[in-house]
Amino acid sequence: MNYQTLKIDYQSAVQRIQIYRPEANNSINSQLIQELLSALQAAEADETVKVVILEGLPDVFCTGMDFQEVADGTNIDAKASSHDYYNILKQMSQSSKVIVSLVRGKVQAGGVGLVAVSDIVIADETVTFVLSELLFGLLPACVLPFLIRRIGFQKAYRLALTTQEISASEAYTLGLVDEYGSNTNKLISQYVKRLKYLPSSGVKELKNYISQLWIIQSETQELAVNKISSLLGDPTVQAKIKRFNNEGVYPWQA
Repeated sequence: MNYQTLKIDYQSAVQRIQIYRPEANNSINSQLIQELLSALQAAEADETVKVVILEGLPDVFCTGMDFQEVADGTNIDAKASSHDYYNILKQMSQSSKVIVSLVRGKVQAGGVGLVAVSDIVIADETVTFVLSELLFGLLPACVLPFLIRRIGFQKAYRLALTTQEISASEAYTLGLVDEYGSNTNKLISQYVKRLKYLPSSGVKELKNYISQLWIIQSETQELAVNKISSLLGDPTVQAKIKRFNNEGVYPWQA
């Protein structure tokens, strides 16, 4: 597939997938959703792949929903798009490959979901995380089930409620990040040299078992998708998003 929003590289049992939308701060639009899901499914089907490394740009990993699509009034099916984003998280959580996220720079909103669902998260010291949805009258509905599973209910609730930006060290303390430092290549290599020898069948069995210990079910997806799509259909929310995208004005500044 000729990807427009991703860069793909394969080296010795490791598939690297780079989110590459520098013109849009690596935000998530409908094309990125389709391409990322396709790339993850292709890696899943490749028996030679043992580890998938998901990364962004040096200064931004992913900033979540592309507000430009909302501001432009693009004919996007919010419910279908939310289902597709959730399916990416589900694909990562159920994959027989070990998913390692390398995060640098800004990680916002839906980008936090990609991190939360990863098996291993390696960050550099520049990284910041924030769930900013509530500022615009939205909720991180699809993110929260996976974030709660990773860091716990109260910590995830606080991040969603306060919209507070946290650093690499704070994310490490919360459990959102597994390792952080200035030499991320070294940190990743230490993991990959062992992980690439794990049988994919064993990884799949472990993830299947873990999923049965947690509450993320098909009903969870319906609840999350219905909530975010209904909020996106609210004219007040749309107006806040459009004003921020077009004028850089936050809702409380209006």
